Amino acid sequence: MAEGHPDNMLGVVQARELLAASLRDEPLDIRKHIRKAPIIPDTLDALDALEVLRQAEVPMALVHDEYGHFDGVVTPADILDAIAGVFRSDEGETEPEAVMREDGSWLLAGWMPADEMAEQLGIALPERRNYETVAGLMIGELQHLPNAGEAVETLGWRFEVVDLDGRRIDKVLASRAENREAA
Repeated sequence: MAEGHPDNMLGVVQARELLAASLRDEPLDIRKHIRKAPIIPDTLDALDALEVLRQAEVPMALVHDEYGHFDGVVTPADILDAIAGVFRSDEGETEPEAVMREDGSWLLAGWMPADEMAEQLGIALPERRNYETVAGLMIGELQHLPNAGEAVETLGWRFEVVDLDGRRIDKVLASRAENREAA
């Protein structure tokens, strides 16, 4: 809930609390139900944001940019999607996980399992790793939620985020690191 301007967020009102009050025939007093939500910077990485949410009164944080402008909210489910990718059953994906392009590069879905990606690209993933998807690989290597255009070189490949769906990594372009031409 904001007062006067979206950058002046007062907190969060949970619909279930308003519904419960309404069912008890209480007068509608939204301010009575405002709960303090933590404010986090938009540059905070996923694991640190998850820790903030663990300590929060409500399972939601208000995200602000470096100028103090309200950017949106983040929930544990958002962070799970960013780290692990969206599960195919949740997405209803019918598009392919990986498409080989004419130049030998691959367009990969962020939700593609890392093991399948490794098999497709002919690379060996570390046995001990903290990710399960292509999106998780990107976040693990960069140590933050990336923006479109950010790239990392690892395992003999260059992985570049080419499309985001909100903060979720949707598409990654993988090209052999040794075959890239100088820009």
